[in-house]
Amino acid sequence: MDSISSFINTIISFQINLPIWLKAGFIIFLIMAFVVGGYFLKDTFDMPAIQSGYSWFITIAIINLLSILAIFIFYGQKMQVGYKGSSGIRGKKGKRGKKGVSTTCSYECKRNIYLQSVRRTDIICRLDTYNPDFKSIYIAYNYFQKIINEGNEIDYSGMINHIILGKSIGTLNQVAISNFQNLMSSNSIAWYLIKLINTAITTSSDKTYGTFRSVVPKVGYLAIGDSVYGGNEGQIALNSFVVSGDIMYPNGYTKLTSVQAFNEKTQEQETFTVWRPNSQTSNFRAFDGSIEKHEYLPLGDVCSFGTTPPKEDDFALIKDSCLDPVPINDLKLVFIYTGALSFKSDVETQKYKQESSYLIDNLQTSNMNDIEIFSVWRTPMNTFICNFNSENDLVNESLYYNLLFNLEEAINEYGNISTKYKKWIVDMLSHVQLPSILIAMIYTRYFELEALKELIYYINKYQATVPNFQNLNKDISSMSIAELMKLIAITNEQNQKFNKNLIKQASISLRATKPLVYDQKQERHLPDMILKIYNQITEMLDTIPIKVANSSNLLDIVNTVIPNGLEGRIAVNSDGIAQGGILLNEIQEIIIRMCKILMPPTGKAYVVKDECLGTFSLDKEKRDLVKQLTNVKVKVNKFMDIFATENAKYKSQEGIIRIYEEFAFKKIGNVCGHITNYQKKIDNLDMEEITPNRIKLLIKIYEELSHNLEEIIKNTPS
Repeated sequence: MDSISSFINTIISFQINLPIWLKAGFIIFLIMAFVVGGYFLKDTFDMPAIQSGYSWFITIAIINLLSILAIFIFYGQKMQVGYKGSSGIRGKKGKRGKKGVSTTCSYECKRNIYLQSVRRTDIICRLDTYNPDFKSIYIAYNYFQKIINEGNEIDYSGMINHIILGKSIGTLNQVAISNFQNLMSSNSIAWYLIKLINTAITTSSDKTYGTFRSVVPKVGYLAIGDSVYGGNEGQIALNSFVVSGDIMYPNGYTKLTSVQAFNEKTQEQETFTVWRPNSQTSNFRAFDGSIEKHEYLPLGDVCSFGTTPPKEDDFALIKDSCLDPVPINDLKLVFIYTGALSFKSDVETQKYKQESSYLIDNLQTSNMNDIEIFSVWRTPMNTFICNFNSENDLVNESLYYNLLFNLEEAINEYGNISTKYKKWIVDMLSHVQLPSILIAMIYTRYFELEALKELIYYINKYQATVPNFQNLNKDISSMSIAELMKLIAITNEQNQKFNKNLIKQASISLRATKPLVYDQKQERHLPDMILKIYNQITEMLDTIPIKVANSSNLLDIVNTVIPNGLEGRIAVNSDGIAQGGILLNEIQEIIIRMCKILMPPTGKAYVVKDECLGTFSLDKEKRDLVKQLTNVKVKVNKFMDIFATENAKYKSQEGIIRIYEEFAFKKIGNVCGHITNYQKKIDNLDMEEITPNRIKLLIKIYEELSHNLEEIIKNTPS
């Protein structure tokens, strides 16, 4: 076949110049052949179906051949050399094209970037969940947790009526009331929420948030940042990276926060600080002689002992043209840390005046930026970046916008949060399942603040016209809801008695010589707005237990405490109020800040481009598979942690749990049994000898194990 193909190609490519007389003669011969052939073969095609088409075919063929002959003769006489026409006018010169991109970065960079993977890390510190400052919260939390674990129900209706309205319920446990009130504080709600968020969607364990680790670099290489591991990630050792080549040192460090953490070396609680390396700017001469400015950027935050920043030559920065931003979906939330909490209560700080503009005149200066809460996120390069509460300012916009407005990829062409990321927020919040006890605390505190605000404002407003409001022996703003509601009820009851007495006196005087004319103007009534607010609050308190029963996750909380939910507008000043936004009370702001700490950091994370790497390129497919395997292994570890901490509850299930584990390990042996120490390598996520296809099989095995363990938890009675 190759010989035949070569022969045909040779014939086709063969060219010979023929004289014009020969070409014209050949065409004349074809014309005569068509004419003669058509005449002698006309009887052969003497069929009605094809006779008309045959005649047309002969006619058109002759016309085409005559046209070709005419062209040959015309141009052959006019031009003695070939049939090439005369040259046209020269066109305009094109512009220079754009500078190309070299696949090796040889022209873009002074030198290539050389990346090496490293698995060896040293523990910097361990962040434990227990904090002695939260001892009273632990006691109250454990009290209700024990009640729930034993399958007992809590009388939320009784608690709400006792706590808010001060109603006496003889059979109600006063210890439960006291613990419920302790957990209703802003500090407790924030701590409790973060504990449950960590349990639901992060890799922290019940005892440990996680550990910060430093990479042990190879000779001639620098770390691009420290690493972080969640408490449930055990002995996992992910690939970290060190770099050499076209790099720069940080221009100092910016302090983010200091925390008290467990020092593995001294075995004591010590002070550690999280830092962010400062970027550097450098100028380069381009091909056309112009000066290009490039920024060298950090790939993650770092942690160090004490409060002294690390050395500048401990970490490397990489040029912006060799980095790609990491999509927020590729960041992994490792844990949320809770440190110092010092909320100011709205009840203690808000003083509602009589003016109708009290909302504007009494804007609160929130101190919630000062609370020590931050989330830690892992990047694809196994560095970490933090989202700090202190950096999360609120603006006059919707809640959707407030949660993600600093993330460029989430903003569409109209400056709003895109539909894709709105759905992402909804999914994130709905995954955080909350127990009824916490939901009851949040709703009770929220409605208490809202009711108190309305009562204080309107009683102040009508104080001059209602005698009972004038004769108070203490400031209205310092009174509780129970006292204010009782004041309204007593005043309304006294007014009704007074009015009945007026009617009675008028009816008695009818028998007198000078009858007393009944004057309706002498009646005493509370302002309609006071009675309306009183009735609204009564109805609102009655609906709290129903709202608790109908709520199960963080999204339900948001939709209840924020008018219009995620679409609701927030106001931080008078302009925001004019735009239809609401000023936030302390519970609303806590909920929003907890949602915002669930979102990725405002600062960008980066990954090194493959075209900038000299000898080592990132296997993106394998990296993504290892990420999936890490997630499902962490999920399995969480379930095993639950079985260990609640041993008594799951003691009867130990046998079936062991069977599921052994069945999974047998399958893993079938997939990776040829690899030495395969189980240890899988536990440490050392995937160098394991192919992507085998990693996919491991993911399926662990997903099956995770599903079976989850079913045990769901089906085990409390």
